[in-house]
Amino acid sequence: FASLHKDKKQISVGFVGYPNTGKSSVINTLRAKKVCNVAPIPGETKVWQYITLMKRIYLIDCPGVVYDQGDTEDQILLKGVVRVERCDNAENYIDSVLARVKREYVQRTYGIMEWENGEDFLKQYARKCGRLLKGGEPDLNTSAKSILYDWQRGKLPWFEPPPFDGDRKEFVNTATATAQEKDA
Repeated sequence: FASLHKDKKQISVGFVGYPNTGKSSVINTLRAKKVCNVAPIPGETKVWQYITLMKRIYLIDCPGVVYDQGDTEDQILLKGVVRVERCDNAENYIDSVLARVKREYVQRTYGIMEWENGEDFLKQYARKCGRLLKGGEPDLNTSAKSILYDWQRGKLPWFEPPPFDGDRKEFVNTATATAQEKDA
């Protein structure tokens, strides 16, 4: 470093990204000890933190940054941008979770083998877990929040494959592709 950057007194490297994507964990790994708090929920890092990696190299851990991309409420919640406890009507998001996660993973995780829709799944899950309101009615909101917590903490296995160009079978950078389409 010193031989490559003789003109620099120091270098600061910032870690920027969506909430809850491992920025603090990468810094902890580079330092080989816990220097940044981590949590499986968005919003744990509240302010920028400067961490010394070496004598002249500093790492900057910043809170998650979210760009407005016209996402739906479902996408915003499922990306982990919003904490589940701040979500009103959590039961409205369960259909989106069930649509994204393979049925076999949901069955294995919750032990519920058949359901017709998100509401039916929630009713079965609430009864199974004993989350009932007065009169034996299932507590759908609390049950839905529990499932959304599992989603955000990675208990439900799910991934989004990268976009590929159908003809070339190559990875397509969607930001670059969108910019090129606008230029054309």
